This record gives sequence, C-alpha cells and structure tokens, in this order.
Amino acid sequence: MKKKILSLVLSGMLAASAVFGLAACKSQNGGNTGNNGGNGNTNNGNGQSIKPGTVITDATLKSSVFAALAEAQPEGLAYSGGLTLSFTQGTETTEQKLSLEGTAHLGKSVAGDLCLSLENEEGLMYLLGFLREDGTYGAMGEAEGKTVDFAALKAQLKAENDPLILEKGEASPAQSVFSTPAVVKMLKNLTSLVDGTVTKTEGGYSLSFDLIKGTSALLDGAKTVAEVIDNTADITLTGLFSQKFFDDTLTSLLKGISAKELSALFPLLPEGWQTTLPEPGNGTAKEYLSELLRSGAFYSSVVGEGEPWTNYRTFGEVPLAEVVSFLTDGETDLASLRLKQMIEDLKGSLENKLVTLLFDSFGFGGTVTGENVDLAVEFSFDDEKKLLGIAIDALAEGNVSENAEQPQPDGGTQPEDGNGDEMSTAAEPAQKVRCTLKLNAACVQAPELFDLSGCKYEGENGTVTIE
Repeated sequence: MKKKILSLVLSGMLAASAVFGLAACKSQNGGNTGNNGGNGNTNNGNGQSIKPGTVITDATLKSSVFAALAEAQPEGLAYSGGLTLSFTQGTETTEQKLSLEGTAHLGKSVAGDLCLSLENEEGLMYLLGFLREDGTYGAMGEAEGKTVDFAALKAQLKAENDPLILEKGEASPAQSVFSTPAVVKMLKNLTSLVDGTVTKTEGGYSLSFDLIKGTSALLDGAKTVAEVIDNTADITLTGLFSQKFFDDTLTSLLKGISAKELSALFPLLPEGWQTTLPEPGNGTAKEYLSELLRSGAFYSSVVGEGEPWTNYRTFGEVPLAEVVSFLTDGETDLASLRLKQMIEDLKGSLENKLVTLLFDSFGFGGTVTGENVDLAVEFSFDDEKKLLGIAIDALAEGNVSENAEQPQPDGGTQPEDGNGDEMSTAAEPAQKVRCTLKLNAACVQAPELFDLSGCKYEGENGTVTIE
C-alpha cells in the first residue's frame, strides 16, 4: 500500500510541476507587456488612480494583464500548501491533514523536490520525492515527533550511519515533453477558454478564474457541436473540425504554437505513428493538423491495406461515426448517442459527478447528495504586470450514503439467497465529507534542487550510491 502511495505521489509531481510551472516565472521582457504594461501605470485611462479592490473593466488594461500571462516564460517555483479531509458522522468529526512543500524547475526537462506529510489518528507519515532527468527517487516512513522537517530528512539521506534509502522509478518521456514550448503555451492558452476577472490589488493586479463556471460555459458551447452531430450522422472529421465552437477552441489552444513546436510532442504518440507523421514545415500547429486531415500519404501510411476505411483517401473524409464505431469495436452507434442530451445531463450533474469521483478516489463509495464544489485559480502580478505567482483554492463537500443492498425475501442480499420472509435493513446515516485544498506557488528565477549525489537507492543487485 505504501509503495502504491509513493508511486502515485511521485507521478503527481510531474503534473503538478507542469501546471504550477506556467506561473512560476518571470516575464519574457521583464514584465513590460501589452498596452499599459511595464510602466507602473495604475490609472483608469483618465488619469485617475485605481483603488485596490476595483474590478478592471477597461478592455485595454484588462487585455494587458492577459497578455502578461501569455508572454511569461516559466523558469521555476517554490510552492507550499495543504489539503484537509474531514468526516462527520453524527456529532463526531475526524480529520486527515496533508501538507506539502517543494521546489520545481523547468528547463530542458521537468525537475523538482517534494516533501509531503500526512497526519491522521494513526500518527504522522512523511513522503519525499525527487524528480530528475533519469527518473524519480522517493522515500516514505513514519515521522518522529510532531512535525516533518524537510531539511532534516534530506540530511538523513546522506547520513553515514543508517541513512534513508530511496526507491528509484524509471524516467518518462513526459518529463522532457512537459517543459516544451508547445505544452507551456497550451497550458497558458487554457486561460483564454474561460472568463477571467482582473482586479487591482495593493501591489499590482490579480487575474482570477472560477473553473466550475468556466467548465459549465464550455459545455454550453459543446452543445452546439453536439446538436450538429446528432442531426448529421454522417458528418466527416473535416466537417467536425469546421464547426465554429470546435474551430474556435482549437485555435485558442494552439495560439502561438508552431508546427515544429508541436512536433516535440510526438514522443508521446505510439511508435508506429511517430514514423508516419510528415515533417512539420514552417507553419502553425493548427495548419499542421489541417494538413494531416488532408494528406493522402499520411492516411495511407497509417491505415495501410485491408483496414476498415478503404473507401476513403484522407482522414478528413472519414465519417465521425466510423471513428466512434472503430474505437468501440462496433459497440457504439453514434446516431443513437444523442450527444446534446448527454452534455445537458452532464452539465446538470457536474458538481455531483466531480464530488463522487473525488470521494471514490478516497475510498468513500456511495451515493452523494448535497454536493458543493468551488475551484478558483488566481494569478498575481506587480504593478508592471510581472507575474509573481499563482494560488489555488478548492472545496468539495457532500453527504455520502452507503449504497443500500436490495433485501431478498429470505432476508439475504443476493437473488440466489432464496424465497424466505422479507426483511428490511436500516440505512446507515449519511456521512458528511469535506475536502479543502489551498496551494500557493511563488516565482523563483533560479530554483535550487537538492543534490542527490551520495544518496543511496535500492537497485536490482543491492544498494546503489548516486554519483
């Protein structure tokens, strides 16, 4: 179980470093970006000073803050935060607290240090994680005392007597891919898909997003495409890509990304695809994707002879229904899905599904009611619109009731249990579960990572000392 936790957390370091990395940075030109940017100007365009707390409505000033985020170059960060999970049954409440601190660096590949502590009724446990070019290194154990000291644990890794021994995981291609310009730009471009609020602060500006409302708005847009698919069962991939919402979303995600930058993601594709992809030219990433839809040579190299789509010459000509049928081994008929209704149902139950999924991952299976979800992300800037950091504030709560087993006539719970007398079962009272997350990352120009040389890990043939 401990190894499973270690593996999950170390894997999560990669995603966390990539997401926070877009905020842990300095501006490409020192913060001088966009209109009204870089001159410390904090007036409203009419020479009047803007008071802290004022929501910016001026389009030029607002766009300059978005531009500052778009032009920021990731370099490194120092982050800290915590997650609290509480359970209330009747009048009794128990809590589990998870705290973390760490440093991340984005260069040719993602690297980072992490110290995580978990406190519950059973005691205090720590987990150390180090992400490097050659893989991951981690260790976990029970903490001595009432707190976890990251510096002391790192010193213990190099102790002459009874040092902590690390476990090593293999390097992943994603480590270098996550720090590529294409991924970094796509992460920042995600902010253009939802409405953001710019507010004047004491030291500059903040740009905040309500991701729950933003997701709901995106689902509204997706319904327009779903309705077209519902009414046009033979729509081709070219037809799908030309739908306004689909095209606008793709354009926003790929904004500023060249075809050559996109090609850095090829290592994530199956090996067979990597060898068949045409060389990227000097165009944009979106132009390159359009070329793949139109290319007969690419289609032939992927499909080959005797495959199911021999009636078509390019991927753009393939009906979406054929793709869905192929991916589901013929078990799904696109025309019968009624995608628009599915999206409407998802939007109506979005918070319930998110809370249910989260609680299931914590081992609290059951029926969730009274759910509530908040997920806010805020970027902070100084008066010259230099990006300073990012904060995430999240809440998920709900009442969890155990799924009742259906009683059988003999009082059992399975149909084969017989035909005896009926027996009613008393339902367990619902348990109130509440999860809060607060995470802050500050920009660091030259983050220092722990030197692992001299530390030891368990190799296939015994203990290995890192050079």
